[in-house]
Amino acid sequence: MVKNTYSSKLLTVSLLIIIAVILYYLVIDARIVYSHINKTNTETFGAIEVPTLPRPFVNLYDDKGNKVNIICVSHPFTRNTGTNGSYEQYEKWVNKGIHFIGISSYAEFPGLVSNPYDSLSNKELDAWKKYDYMALLEAWLHCFRYPDKYITSSSMPTALISESDFTDIKKHKPDPTVPKEYDFIYVCLKDNDKCEPGWQSYLRNWDVAKKCLDIMCNKYKLKGLIIGRVNCNLPKNCHVLDFLPHNKFIQTYKKCKFVFVPNITDASPRVLTEALNYDLPCLVNYNILGGWKYVNEQTGEFFTNETDFEPALKTLLDNFSNYTPSKYYKENYGTVNAGRRLKDFLCENIKDINFTRESTDYISMGT
Repeated sequence: MVKNTYSSKLLTVSLLIIIAVILYYLVIDARIVYSHINKTNTETFGAIEVPTLPRPFVNLYDDKGNKVNIICVSHPFTRNTGTNGSYEQYEKWVNKGIHFIGISSYAEFPGLVSNPYDSLSNKELDAWKKYDYMALLEAWLHCFRYPDKYITSSSMPTALISESDFTDIKKHKPDPTVPKEYDFIYVCLKDNDKCEPGWQSYLRNWDVAKKCLDIMCNKYKLKGLIIGRVNCNLPKNCHVLDFLPHNKFIQTYKKCKFVFVPNITDASPRVLTEALNYDLPCLVNYNILGGWKYVNEQTGEFFTNETDFEPALKTLLDNFSNYTPSKYYKENYGTVNAGRRLKDFLCENIKDINFTRESTDYISMGT
């Protein structure tokens, strides 16, 4: 009887030890599973390291100011400085879970640059020959009327979203207390001290601009403010200022009535959107790469060259009080409106991002 009792106790102890061992390993397994799940969630929803990278990269931020794990590429990979080279930085961070998408902010990029004064017009450069941007980038934000001309991948997700869509409507706003000293403003920075052709003059379509300036200043006797085009032969009513720091430059909008934008190879014309925010109607070249989408009956008029410029100018002057450019831009663009469109596009087309549609109001762009 004693022996049976002892055997029974030994069996009970053995069973308890076995159960304890099983429970121990179950707990360990559960911790491993939990750790894996928690690690996955952390990587997906916030703990991914996101670098702050210089151009050509543009960081994106959520509405709380946190960097998101999607970075834009705004122009070709031209920086070749070892580990700090553009491609080397891309390669390093794409392997760490950062998504890269394209944004058309520099001339025709991802198409070949047409400006003959730009080194990127050389198709033999490594920036073009070594890298297939359609293969390297997951999606594209563009500015083009005809995106298929530049974005050659038929499977590439695209959206008509530009850096100029994010002009700060709180920083740039009308000030009716400032007297209007000029009828219009035109920005074309100098390329040299002799007013010879260069990168700026090509970008701002100086050859056509000169003919239009003659019409405005000589024929219509309008007073113009030209920023940057010093040492050029200009009509008497065209007043010139040299390059200004941005904080001083933006004050000149307040002194003008409308903005003249003859540019063609301009992908993200911030001069245009800043001027619209200061409530300046616009005269814009119909063939401009980016910014055409801002021009309508509420904001201004199109022209193509000096042959159809005068009718467009006359329409603008005759209907001047009917334009509401600041109101239009605020209702359709700016950080919040453009940022919500960007958020929706990213959520629909990029997987494994560190934000959600529900927890984020909008996505903004860095400078």
